[in-house]
This record gives sequence, C-alpha cells and structure tokens, in this order.
Amino acid sequence: MKRDSTQAITAARVLPCRQLAGGRFIDSKTEVIIERELTLYVNGAPLATAAITPGLEREFATGYLFGQGFINSPEDIASIEIKGEAAKIQLQNSAGFPTGAPGYRIVSGGGRVALAAAAPLHKIKSRLKVSRATVFSAMNALFAGAALYHRTEGTHAAGLFTPEGQAIRIVEDIGRHNCLDKLIGHALLNNIDFTGIFLATTGRLASEMVTKICRAGLPLAATKTAVTDAGLAIARRCGLTAIGFVRDAGTRLQTNMDVRVIPEAQLKIYTGAGRVFWE
Repeated sequence: MKRDSTQAITAARVLPCRQLAGGRFIDSKTEVIIERELTLYVNGAPLATAAITPGLEREFATGYLFGQGFINSPEDIASIEIKGEAAKIQLQNSAGFPTGAPGYRIVSGGGRVALAAAAPLHKIKSRLKVSRATVFSAMNALFAGAALYHRTEGTHAAGLFTPEGQAIRIVEDIGRHNCLDKLIGHALLNNIDFTGIFLATTGRLASEMVTKICRAGLPLAATKTAVTDAGLAIARRCGLTAIGFVRDAGTRLQTNMDVRVIPEAQLKIYTGAGRVFWE
C-alpha cells in the first residue's frame, strides 16, 4: 500500500495550547493540521483556488480537472508545474476549455462544481464482487492508515482497495473532495483500472462526490457516513453500488461529546447490491 511519505511530516505543525487535564489547565503542545491554498492556472488563466492539505498537488490537479470534466484522460495535459501555491497546467488542446473561466474558490469542507453537470456520465461496466467482510476490512484499514488523523483529528481519509481488501493508496486531506481528487489523480497518472477496485471514504456521498466517482467508473463506494438522495439518484443512473454507515463491531464514534462503541457490524447498501455478496 502506498502513502505519501512526505505528508505526515509536512501536513501538520506543533503549536502551543492550554490543555484541561486533571481538572486544571496546563501549558501543553498539540499538532495542528496545515491548510494551504493552491490555485490552479489552466493555459495561463486562473481556474480555481482550493484549500488543501500539502502533498500530492499534481494528483489533486489531475483528479480535479478530470472530475470536473475539463479533461478526459491524463493525456489531455501537456504539462503540470507545481510552484509554491500555484499549479500551472497546460492542456494539449485548449479548444474545449472555456475562455474567461471564473476563478472558483473551493473551500476545505466541500467542492464547487464547475462543469461536472455537463460532463458525460456513462453506465459503469464492472464484474467486481467483494464480500461484506472485505468492506469492513477496508474501512478498518482506512482508519488504521490515517496517521495524520490520529495525530491531529483534522482530516478526512479515502482509499482505493483491491477486491481482496488490499489498500492500493490511502490519502488524507482536510477536505473529502480533495481526498477523492487526489486518489483519482493518482490512479489516472499510474494507469490503474478503476473498474476492478473500490473506494472507501470517511466523507458523505453527496451528489458532487458521486458524480466524480461515477465519472471515474469506480463500481463501488463505501462510506462510514451517509449517502444523500441526490447522490443516490446519480448512483442508480450510473450503476454505482453505494454503501453507507459502514461500521464494524467495536468501531468507536464520537457523538455529542461522548464516545459510542458499535456493538455489532452494520452497513446500508443503497444501490447495486449484486456487487456485494454475503458468504
């Protein structure tokens, strides 16, 4: 399983704080997630500014352009130059790229759809089958591999997994959309076949997330949290298996300043149940 080796070092910083311990406040230190802006310039014009966790900027730029429908493959990109807080992208053919595109701002909590509504979404073709145990195993591996979250509690995580539940890549970022864009960008740049793998994420599967997943052709997406009705409508149209509330027995959830331990495994399959078998 591959993870960005520099991310754990560069994505957090130690800051002083006052910590309540033993009923009194003491001087302490804590690790805080780093938030940086990255502006995407396409053919010399600003397209979008994203608040991201440092690391995998090239993958993010590729995944974002693909998910939004600006490109159809990495071959559409002539070059990407990452310099400071800028990603300068030159497309092979700028004919389909809108001139005077607005400079979207993508906040850390979610995505901003540019052209995704007009981008083509095709029926997903895959023979992928995974077991219920594999879905739980992948989600557990996602939590176990989220080193930056364990240090800062300030990130989302997402991962691509084989049908046997082996992690191909796990990514952490302050934004769930950023995680997905970086993962898709990584797969595109490394010629990974989306149709034979699946996604596990900590983020809510709303319509913008599901659109990107379907555009990539991933046949199955599992999340620890909810799937929205608009997200389900897109999933049904494209044949995506969407699974929500994946929580294995013993999972610890923080709710209302308390910790709840899940007594037995649970999940909800919303669409395409034929891709998950129960032996």
